Amino acid sequence: MHISSKECLAEALQKLGIANLRPQQEAPMEAILNNEDVIVLMPTSGGKSLLYQLPAVMEPGSLTLVISPLKALQLDQVESLHSKGIRAAVLNSDLSAAEHRDVLEDMTKRGGLLYLAPEQLRSPAVAEALQSCPILTRIAVDEAHILPQAKDDFRKAYGKIGSFIDSLPRHPQVIALTATATRKDVDRIRKSLNIDNASLFRTPMRRDNLRLYIKRIEAGGKTRKGGQSIEHTLFQSVERELSKWDKDGTVIIYCPTVKLVKRLCKWLKARDYPVGKYHGKMKHAKRKAAQATFMSGKKSIMVATNAFGLGIDKPDVRLVIHAGLPLSMDGYVQEIGRAGRDGKKSRCVLFFTKADFERNKRILSHSGGNKAIRRKLKRLNALHGLVDSKKCLWRVIEKYFGEKPQKKCEKCCRCRQKSV
Repeated sequence: MHISSKECLAEALQKLGIANLRPQQEAPMEAILNNEDVIVLMPTSGGKSLLYQLPAVMEPGSLTLVISPLKALQLDQVESLHSKGIRAAVLNSDLSAAEHRDVLEDMTKRGGLLYLAPEQLRSPAVAEALQSCPILTRIAVDEAHILPQAKDDFRKAYGKIGSFIDSLPRHPQVIALTATATRKDVDRIRKSLNIDNASLFRTPMRRDNLRLYIKRIEAGGKTRKGGQSIEHTLFQSVERELSKWDKDGTVIIYCPTVKLVKRLCKWLKARDYPVGKYHGKMKHAKRKAAQATFMSGKKSIMVATNAFGLGIDKPDVRLVIHAGLPLSMDGYVQEIGRAGRDGKKSRCVLFFTKADFERNKRILSHSGGNKAIRRKLKRLNALHGLVDSKKCLWRVIEKYFGEKPQKKCEKCCRCRQKSV
């Protein structure tokens, strides 16, 4: 169905509480309203969710399936839509069997936005209900950068989305959304979802309000020899960076290991910083409480592994610190993308040690088959190239993601030849 009425568009935007489309939303939205399959690469906080919410509101009685990896993000969006009087529901494992059945029956009959994780599609009851649903109009796949890695990583169910789409009697519109993807990733997304002719929309990676800094940490000897350990030097560097923060907004500090999260959090608490921690080994209730405390502003500093952040929408993150080298260029860019979502000037500081690269190689060498490991090492090598580069950091990032590099940013540590 083609949706073209300007009046209908204006009414839907008003219902969603939005005055106008942002410039980067206009072209993909036009293609979506013309019923094209699309792949949208848009930086974190760019407004990706509107690209499937708006057409759903414009077509009452149709069903939009939103496949998203995180329960918290699903619940947040559904709560927001309900507050605006828009039909939406979450289908997840927290529901009782009766609740699960009722939600599925209601949404497949009356339409709206149905949010679920890809694992839900494994359920015969869910698959059959959707396959026989005449009002299923579009499928939005959020965090589509997971698709090229689905066979190797913990969300293997992402790799089955394409076969589910093929099982439907009518091909729905497919909207694939992510903040980061290389050219090869885009090709793999097309192949995985069987959308070879999808239109590609890419918003430039560079964000002028983010200041990027990279510094190698070095220290002489071990503490037992009277010297200062690398870890102690790292923690001091983090504290120095926090001392520059004027307490406006919030801070996320990413650590490569759970052990480092615990140690750095303890170290900062001992110095009276308002700090919380978040990692994948914490129980769900504790993770949820830690996230709520951070989102409310009660604790303005979060020390976390990369388990924290996917789907976190907090506009006032003024500082993102990496206390160690991440596992990939993609992960690094995703994580710095959580800074300055409100458009205000923000800092992104990466501290790394000589040993980080070898540690990450060891971690990745046990993360799948040979082909998967080669792909992951390529992403790690790209990040290694970034920290070693003497060129403008944004230009290196742009080249990696297949964009035409812009002029020098004149603001990163390489352009200014200035350390943190």
